Amino acid sequence: MSAAGSRLELRQVEGRHLAMGLALPYLAARQPFAAFQAGDLTRTVAGQILRGHYLMAFEGARLVGYLGWACYSPEDAASYARSLQAPPDARADGQGVVWLLTAAAGSPQALGAMLAQGRARYGGWRVMGVRHRRNGRVVVFDQPIRARGRRP
Repeated sequence: MSAAGSRLELRQVEGRHLAMGLALPYLAARQPFAAFQAGDLTRTVAGQILRGHYLMAFEGARLVGYLGWACYSPEDAASYARSLQAPPDARADGQGVVWLLTAAAGSPQALGAMLAQGRARYGGWRVMGVRHRRNGRVVVFDQPIRARGRRP
């Protein structure tokens, strides 16, 4: 439940054009995505949607969160972490590492729910990604995916 009392629903939408039509304006209205080049953001989100590597959070008919990723082999993910250059799109459907590319949510509950569903889907894999700090520093994170409440 959200603070407003409406039910949070996580899902992919029917049809890639509708998914892109919902995701792109939502992301473009939020930092850091508002500062991205339109072509870069569109290509990234289109790839996520075409591969089925995305999740949307809704409260009623209102979009309140988007999560998008790529799946890489451990070798491709390690190369990406070293160079900060993404592997070719053709290799973004690999096995072993979920690379978080796009995360935006209107509430901590929406973000938490999307991440929890991702943990359930990819348990036993690793999750990696890049965080851009306000001071301009770029940090790569890498951690195992564990179901919430489970101990290693």
